[in-house]
Amino acid sequence: RFGEARRLPCGRRLRRSQLGPRPPSAAQMERTEQVERMTEHGCAVLCLDCPEGMLFGIDYSAWSVGPRFMGVKLVPPGLHFVYASGSSEDVGISRTGFFLHMKPREVAVFRWDPATEELVRPENADEEARFADGVRGFDFDANLGPYPLDLSAQWSELTRHASAPLVAKIEPVAKAVRSKRAEYDAASAATEAALAAAAAAQQAEADGEEGDDAMDDAPAGEESRPGPAEASQPPRLESNSSVGSLFFSSVPRVRRKKGAAAAETTSMHFDRSKLLEQMIARDYGGDEMGVLGELQVAYIAFILGQNFDGFEQWRALLLLLCSCEAAASTRPELYAELCRVFFAQLNQAPGDLFGDDLTKENFLGSCALSLLEICDADGIHPKVRKRCGKLRELVQAKFGISVEDLALIGEDAPQIVDADGRDLVDLSGPALIALD
Repeated sequence: RFGEARRLPCGRRLRRSQLGPRPPSAAQMERTEQVERMTEHGCAVLCLDCPEGMLFGIDYSAWSVGPRFMGVKLVPPGLHFVYASGSSEDVGISRTGFFLHMKPREVAVFRWDPATEELVRPENADEEARFADGVRGFDFDANLGPYPLDLSAQWSELTRHASAPLVAKIEPVAKAVRSKRAEYDAASAATEAALAAAAAAQQAEADGEEGDDAMDDAPAGEESRPGPAEASQPPRLESNSSVGSLFFSSVPRVRRKKGAAAAETTSMHFDRSKLLEQMIARDYGGDEMGVLGELQVAYIAFILGQNFDGFEQWRALLLLLCSCEAAASTRPELYAELCRVFFAQLNQAPGDLFGDDLTKENFLGSCALSLLEICDADGIHPKVRKRCGKLRELVQAKFGISVEDLALIGEDAPQIVDADGRDLVDLSGPALIALD
């Protein structure tokens, strides 16, 4: 066998989740039309010198590998995320992953480095080419496990807007996405806050009045990651390494514009459509789907890469997109696709994410409510409203309560109890408490 029988967690909070049935061995796979097509045009990931018992994952599948494991075949062309760690234990183990945008018949070659406990690319290009030719010639076929094709449609939904140029723009210089925890000691937090404040002051001074359009009141968790232009700044603190930052776009923040009337400033706080327009023009060259692609990359970096910066960017983008009432009318295709993207992310997210410490402030619930409100208003395109209805059903199923009741959850919400005084709704997370 190329790996152990049991499924393993793929993301930060998937310890209690089963992500699907155990993938069949190559000998057990039915020779369907899809399998035949992938045999001819599919890709492969070859991993050399992998120790028995390490964790290897690709997309939503992960295994504790056996002694004969050398990678995965029948991989559909397109974007994938490959990750590994030295042990299948999920607690306290660092993880390293790579985004791979694979063309038909492409072979990605990695080698396990026991010193760093990471997958690395071979340094010798000729050696890498020889191994890739060996895979195409079926020399390693008996040691390659089949990609779980039953999950390919779900994965395609999660990555439909994550283009190769966008991923190349965001991924670290060394390509390796390393796990990063949310925990920082007080000194680290103070240092990072000082760096962020200094960078903001310099940007405001350089931009003058134009810089006043950036947002000023966003929570600290919504701070964007440094972009390429900020590479000269000291590196952000990492939990496992001082390098490897993801270059996410800067999410604009509301700041009072000089000379602006109070009503205009207040309006921008409630409807951030102007800020979204600025971001689309500045960071994506006018391509509105670029913001959805970055939303998907950030989600994958968080869920599968266990990278906290990915979580922060995912949350910041969702909060921005779900607070643009005017844009929902002027950009119907963007918001129709946003409903589809958000639906896929909520539908495929691990169940305990909804009660996770990172989401204890219920930003997922507030984003869902805001998006449903602006996408189901009068004058909204029928396609957007139709997808909004599907999203409403999913939100109710995921959170276990109606959308109306979800709106009551929060710091100042009344506590709902039964006749015996037991809580029916746990305000620390949007989930019903069992009554038995």
